[in-house]
Amino acid sequence: MRRWGSIVLTVLVSGASLVTWGAGPALACSCAYQRTGEFAAAADEIFTGTLTAMTEPPRTGVVSSTDPITYTVAVDAVYRGDVGSVALFESAMSGASCGLEGMAVDRRYLVFVTTDGSERAATSCGGTAPATPGRVDAIERLTGSPAQPAVGVDTEKPRAADGAVGADDHEQQAVPAWTIIVAGIGAAVLLGSGLRRRRRPGAH
Repeated sequence: MRRWGSIVLTVLVSGASLVTWGAGPALACSCAYQRTGEFAAAADEIFTGTLTAMTEPPRTGVVSSTDPITYTVAVDAVYRGDVGSVALFESAMSGASCGLEGMAVDRRYLVFVTTDGSERAATSCGGTAPATPGRVDAIERLTGSPAQPAVGVDTEKPRAADGAVGADDHEQQAVPAWTIIVAGIGAAVLLGSGLRRRRRPGAH
């Protein structure tokens, strides 16, 4: 009986650690109020365009709020940087980790990104938002008239095509951590039952 109790306790502690680890980044994002000028000062590239696709992270067993979603934008105007007619950038899948939320395919956005080599990243604290006339006017006052997007500049490859999310397909595919915990507890219960049966006097 003591061994059975030890097995259950081990599974529960492991599951709790898994959930705690996965939820940790949820407390990390805190944005100070900023104006367009501050967003522009922090960005390496600024452009407007229509969001054409969102590509989810590869399907793995454990979901983390920091897993990146890749956004594909058909660029129509460039305010800063050498940006191609199709631009890809990443952001955490959860707003709790400063990822973009509420993005919608076929909607036009004003995008602020930081770059690291060929990789682009945007956060909920960086200013990316729907390209309203007010926002576009504000960025034009800061940077001047936009340039046309370059051709063939963006060489960043999208993630696996089977993870692409269109306008009518936003269902999360990854397996949540709680299913792993439940499966582990079930296995421990079966193991404990087997041990008790083998210890009964006269059992074959």
